[in-house]
Amino acid sequence: MSKKLIITEHQFTVINNHINETVANVRLRNQIYDFLSADYEPSGGVEKLANEFYPTALIKKKIDGEVITPAALFKYMKHKFKNVDTSILKDCLEGWYKGDYNKETGMRKRK
Repeated sequence: MSKKLIITEHQFTVINNHINETVANVRLRNQIYDFLSADYEPSGGVEKLANEFYPTALIKKKIDGEVITPAALFKYMKHKFKNVDTSILKDCLEGWYKGDYNKETGMRKRK
């Protein structure tokens, strides 16, 4: 026994727009992820404060091997992707750096 769901045209339009927006969001996140993967690779470093050493996050450029901070890369990404919300850029950068980004869903695998 199957049940049928009857919706109006307006409800269909709202659902369809939501699905299209979600797909566009995943494509945008994948584009940012591909940009990061193509040109950069996560790297680690050590920072010395007083007489103690602390691990710090660094990012290595694949082209010239120069090491930059995540803040510098984030600033460049804000310039490159001007119309993208900064929270999306930050989430993509963190997910890419930590390796917990899922390309199929466009979301991070949080623990």
